[in-house]
Amino acid sequence: MEMKIGLMMDLPDGKIPGFYAQIVKALAGKVELFDRDKEMLIVSDEEQQRAVLQVMTQFNIETTAMALRLLPEDAELTDLFSDYGFTSRSDRQYLYDKIVISFRFTKASPIVEVDQAALQIEEHLIALYTVDGQDVYIVDRQLEELMHGIAKAYRCSIEVL
Repeated sequence: MEMKIGLMMDLPDGKIPGFYAQIVKALAGKVELFDRDKEMLIVSDEEQQRAVLQVMTQFNIETTAMALRLLPEDAELTDLFSDYGFTSRSDRQYLYDKIVISFRFTKASPIVEVDQAALQIEEHLIALYTVDGQDVYIVDRQLEELMHGIAKAYRCSIEVL
């Protein structure tokens, strides 16, 4: 899962739609936007973040930065997803890094027990994807202790990624 930086613009009320177009035009020559969604610009690194912030300063636009997790295209999303992330204009799915954790079962965990633990985890699951043949689970960050408890109850262990 790739990390990205989301920059939420606080656009002033009552500005004409052309104002947003002016901002996008100013960004075009200076910044490589990875993606965007409504009033959020998404960049890949801190260098691009600084470039965006320079343009925002020129236009006197307050901007809030947040860490995002770009989900793989084949990630399975649950109904909880919209509370923890969003789908961008280009149909990419992002999660707000601050409020989620991702983990996987350790390779030493018995597969039969992993299957049972995964059933328990399912009701808390936000997203699931596979990396190198191992499932990666994403849940609310506040549930980390519960996830360890569920794994332990089934004689498994997890590693937070």
